[in-house]
Amino acid sequence: MTTVPFWTATVLYILGMLLVGILTRVKRHIHSKADPLSTVEYWLAKRELPSWRLAMSLTAGWLMLGWVGFGMSQVYLYGTTGLWILPVPWFILCFIVIAMVPFVRRLPAVSLPQAIEKRYGPGARTLLAVLSAGVFLAWTQAELFMGGTLLAPFLGIPAWGCMILLAIPIAIYTYMGGFRAIVTTDVLQFTLAAAFMVILAATALSAASSSSGGDIIGALRQAAPPWSGQGNALNPWFLGVAFPVLLLIGYLPGWLIEQDLIQRVQAMRSTREARRGAIAALFLITTFVLVLPSIAAFCSLVAFPPVDGVPPEAIGGSALGIIPALINTMPLGLAVFMMVGIVACQMSTVDTFAQVTAMPVAYDLVEPGQIRRGVRPERRLATTRVISVLSVLAALACALVSTSLGDVYYISSGVLSACIAVPAFFIFWRRTTLPAVITAALAGLVGTVGMYWYEYKYLQFADPALPHYYTDVLPAWLAGAYGYIYVASGVVISVILIVLVSLLTKRPPRERLDAVSARPVDDFNEFVKGSTGE
Repeated sequence: MTTVPFWTATVLYILGMLLVGILTRVKRHIHSKADPLSTVEYWLAKRELPSWRLAMSLTAGWLMLGWVGFGMSQVYLYGTTGLWILPVPWFILCFIVIAMVPFVRRLPAVSLPQAIEKRYGPGARTLLAVLSAGVFLAWTQAELFMGGTLLAPFLGIPAWGCMILLAIPIAIYTYMGGFRAIVTTDVLQFTLAAAFMVILAATALSAASSSSGGDIIGALRQAAPPWSGQGNALNPWFLGVAFPVLLLIGYLPGWLIEQDLIQRVQAMRSTREARRGAIAALFLITTFVLVLPSIAAFCSLVAFPPVDGVPPEAIGGSALGIIPALINTMPLGLAVFMMVGIVACQMSTVDTFAQVTAMPVAYDLVEPGQIRRGVRPERRLATTRVISVLSVLAALACALVSTSLGDVYYISSGVLSACIAVPAFFIFWRRTTLPAVITAALAGLVGTVGMYWYEYKYLQFADPALPHYYTDVLPAWLAGAYGYIYVASGVVISVILIVLVSLLTKRPPRERLDAVSARPVDDFNEFVKGSTGE
């Protein structure tokens, strides 16, 4: 297969993204000569964005082929039970996001760690900023790794070369235009990624229809997913009730307070615009991130049936190769477009995660010290831009030395929920104290990592002669949730401790409670005053 058309399309697409970054920078200088690009501009586009930008940008950011590809593999391996791992929690999440919009807007803060500091006091901001940067660095490197793996066969170069090809333009246009450049590129990337998912699902349906003689549902009833067996492809309860319950407890809190989600809600012109954007995102995400990939995964179970309980070579032993397997069945022209779709999906995800990796470092760890030393705003902005580039390069370095997604990638969601989400949600409980927040965050970290080690390092290898040793150790009702217990354990520990320590320590002072506005803050000047203290 010739690589020339794929290279041509890739180069043209990357040049287009760089042009967006240049135009964004030029436009902001033309219209803002008396007001140089500020922190609020760089991180929140001066809260000027309309609702449709939120919907498209959020959807583009969620079209991350690392997570989506993993979710598809779980549907293939488990059947309907696999929907609990990503699609169902994400669907529930979309409704909660709509309800939480006014609560987010009640916090006049640029970043979540800043909101934590304003409500609880110094110390908590630093801890949560470090944890947040670690989580999103892991996610950024994982999506770069997945992007390189998917693109390498089309471009005919090693995966590491593809990772570099993705990372460099992202570093350039985020340096030039910040968050505004990201949401601008997201519009084009969403369009391409949405078409990508439609074509992928249509191709999978066609392949499954051909393989089943037109009776896809009948074929699924008879299918034997590798990890659940024949007759369970349409059974949502194969692993029991504890499985989805623990997933929802462990995953939802962290996903709800992801900095990229908070950032987009805060960047809207008004609370009304933000809510409208969240409602539109519900429909876009449901269609392009949840339904279409799930259709492709179910159809792949029919089109590429397991052989002796193992996924065929076409999609790989872990079933992570569904997307490239379907693209390989397409004519050259369509395959070239789909490859550009992969670039769009990964760039829209990597630029988002890279910026929210940089934000806690630049805004929450470095800039407060610069302000205390009297560093001028333009110098602070220059430092912010450099840190944004360094965050991309750091993720690239991690991706280049990776051989798989790794333990950190899987632990990160549990850490996000237990260490960051729980303190964030308890902002609205007026009894919560600073010692409780720090105790809960640290205990949640230890609980999450410790239980992950117990599940994946101890139980999995305690007796190599017994591959299902854990079923003899865990209670029957919990055994089906093996592998995901850790994501809920840290959250439970964190919640218990934040309540107990809050009740045992001195009540927070009035000025800390006043940091949370009684109503959403839509006025820009009021927001700036609340977020900067100026």
